[in-house]
Amino acid sequence: MTWRPVVNILRPEAIGGGAFACAQNALVWPSSSLKGGGDYSIDFDRLLSPGEFITSFRFEAGGADLAWTNLFGNIVTAWMRWKAPGTQSVTVCALTSEGNSKQVEVNITVSPREALFPLDLPDSPDAPTQSGGKLSSEAMDSWLRNLPTAPPESGSGWYNNAGIPTRLGDLT
Repeated sequence: MTWRPVVNILRPEAIGGGAFACAQNALVWPSSSLKGGGDYSIDFDRLLSPGEFITSFRFEAGGADLAWTNLFGNIVTAWMRWKAPGTQSVTVCALTSEGNSKQVEVNITVSPREALFPLDLPDSPDAPTQSGGKLSSEAMDSWLRNLPTAPPESGSGWYNNAGIPTRLGDLT
């Protein structure tokens, strides 16, 4: 797995102070077209206390078909295809290791004109692979846990880079 979220990542800042800090207003993803889509992410890092991490999360996107979700460190990601035009609102909630709930609202403007290349929803994580096996979340979690946490001395291979599988060297 070489994919990781790199675009459409929003990083909300905490506003207010003390125990009641909340996320900033006006979070907006770049515009899209009807039947267009892709991966969209929220990086909760700036809303978490030192040592706090995300234990579970949920996306609510009534104006989109949700293909899959995943957690990459403190970045939560969903692959969505837009099915309704206009300003769409997506609610993203994360539960943390300290028992806190962090919730943000994100808007996106969806054009009523269909995408020139309408997208199909990608396979779910449990879809059969080309080798006939299944790539499940449990299999990926096990694989990630067993990766070394430091880059390989050879300069080539996989390692666990703060919860993000990272490959160094030639990909051929």
